[in-house]
Amino acid sequence: MPPTLLPQCSPLRHSAENVEQLTLDVSDLPVPEPFDVIMKTLKVMRKDQYLRVTHRKQPLLLYKPLQQLGFNFHVQKGDTQVFEIFIWAENQDTPPGIILPNLASRNDTPTNCSDC
Repeated sequence: MPPTLLPQCSPLRHSAENVEQLTLDVSDLPVPEPFDVIMKTLKVMRKDQYLRVTHRKQPLLLYKPLQQLGFNFHVQKGDTQVFEIFIWAENQDTPPGIILPNLASRNDTPTNCSDC
């Protein structure tokens, strides 16, 4: 079994701007539907929105296209063997109050890019 690889992440910056969370659960979709649904959602996402995806496994094939399309992302393992993927526009700050409190609530040490 290959080791679990965490993708590259962006600096964890926070902004006072109001942003809207879009939530997408692709856990029950068969391959390749999760990829397709995520990409379609990103095409209509506004700059004041970010996407929070719940997936049953780490979508390794998603990360390179996200970078190529100009999106930042952060991945964390959820409480019950699911992955949470946060995706936002490259020129936007990390969604405020979402990633770090979520990690802290699981008694983990918050990660930064040097930990990825």
